[in-house]
Amino acid sequence: MSSEPIERRVSYIGDRLRGSKCGICGKEYFRPRDYCGACGRRSFGKMQDTDFFYKKGELEVSTLVKEPTNKFTRLESYVYGIISFDNGRVRVPGRLTDQLLRDKEIDVTELEGKEVVPRFRRRYAVEQSDVIPTIALTFTFADEYYPFQEHQIVKPRKEYERPGVVGYAAYTSKFRIKDGAIERSVPFVDEDAITAAVEAGKLAIIHSAIDPVMMAKVYVGSESNPYAVKPIASKVAQVLKLGE
Repeated sequence: MSSEPIERRVSYIGDRLRGSKCGICGKEYFRPRDYCGACGRRSFGKMQDTDFFYKKGELEVSTLVKEPTNKFTRLESYVYGIISFDNGRVRVPGRLTDQLLRDKEIDVTELEGKEVVPRFRRRYAVEQSDVIPTIALTFTFADEYYPFQEHQIVKPRKEYERPGVVGYAAYTSKFRIKDGAIERSVPFVDEDAITAAVEAGKLAIIHSAIDPVMMAKVYVGSESNPYAVKPIASKVAQVLKLGE
């Protein structure tokens, strides 16, 4: 029996920031676990799945990486640190994205203590024919793009006979260039059609207040080659945990 591709195994955890919570003592863990380190054998079968994809965290400790190596060289300088969730009960490592730090003097300690939200982005640069590695262990400052909103699921009060729009959203990069009277949005180095689709879908789910498993279809339109569109839609459905 062959194992799953490593990229898919990594995506189960990294793309959703999945974790576990002990049903006995409530202790939380980043990355799924079968048992609680505090409760031991008693916790088998009582660990609850949880994720931090829609939560807001805090940048506790940070450092400036000035000379990235290998596949991260395109990022140039970037801030890496430890982000805490749920009042410090869970801590995860992550990169601060959407920051233009080249040739800038920055005191990273001034960033510590600020609220951040997870972002779904590319992990590093790859060649055109390679599988695109993605992860949600990247963060931006909360309210930097739009006011932070919690994801609260509200069950429909009745069955509706006719379909209708219950939520919508849009996403564009915050960077802009101007060409005369025209202003264009420019993606950051780790943004592409997949990351934009996930961010827009995430906001639409928050706006609609419905459970993502109720969504039965996803359509993705882009200017990518036809063979690239279906994998994008599959990735969006996987990351947003849409229905069967």
